Amino acid sequence: MTRYNKFSEHLKKVFGEKVWKISVDAGFKCPPQAKCVYCYNPSFVPETARRVKPLKEQIMEGMEIIKKRRKVNKFIVYFQAYTNTYAEPEYLKKVYYEALSISPDIVGISIGTRSDCIDDKILEILKDLNKRTYLWVELGLQSANDRAMEITKRGHDVKNFRETVKKLKENNIKVMAHVIIGLPGDEYKDWMNTAYFLNKLKIDGVKIHPLHVVKYTELEKWYREGKYKPLEFDEYIKVVCDFIENLDKDIIIARLTGEAPDDLLVAPDWCRNKMRVLSEIERELEKRGSYQGKYI
Repeated sequence: MTRYNKFSEHLKKVFGEKVWKISVDAGFKCPPQAKCVYCYNPSFVPETARRVKPLKEQIMEGMEIIKKRRKVNKFIVYFQAYTNTYAEPEYLKKVYYEALSISPDIVGISIGTRSDCIDDKILEILKDLNKRTYLWVELGLQSANDRAMEITKRGHDVKNFRETVKKLKENNIKVMAHVIIGLPGDEYKDWMNTAYFLNKLKIDGVKIHPLHVVKYTELEKWYREGKYKPLEFDEYIKVVCDFIENLDKDIIIARLTGEAPDDLLVAPDWCRNKMRVLSEIERELEKRGSYQGKYI
């Protein structure tokens, strides 16, 4: 039994075979209002995606590695590092269209960005991209609780996220929301309210992961001073399964945990074992006899 709507299975249905995402760093930055206490970009960008390499080299190297390791022949270029719409429109066109032109094996683009970094000019570019290729726009929500957003210095509010999603969906652009479980200022009811919020928005997809502490962040300082305590393994498993049960069955789930390089991860230690987390989520859902959308 498939207990939740997996992104990998969705891609197989769309393209008839496995499709893999290749992360790239196209030289973007984040806007000045983005002071997220938990963020250190090198902690989640793969070695192949380094801005010291030209975009084409990053993509070609990533494709070669994945073809050998995963026996995959179709790819989505994932503009992952920093805020990938925070630039002049001409630069955005240059990097997006360059990525599409590199190989016929590239079947889509996924753009990681913020809801406060998509204006009308950028929306026009996204509309054109959506006509040319398989497009996802990935927006960091993190929480539908404004208090948690303020504490973690996210730099925009829930209303801004809602309004941007509305504009994107009015133009048939698929939206993937990023959610973090365990933010300071959030508690159980807020995690469930975030699921309900995504249901109301009819969001297309979601990525869920725990708040983990990485080096060189303000959160690391809070952790070492005893001002922040990460979720325990069992607690995270329970919350994620509850979240899945309260998430509309049509929403695609692209991630259920997060990881960071060993040399950058501070806590919690259980984040080092991604497969253990995923296996335990599957086991817990099976134990409950449960599935995505059970309580919708």
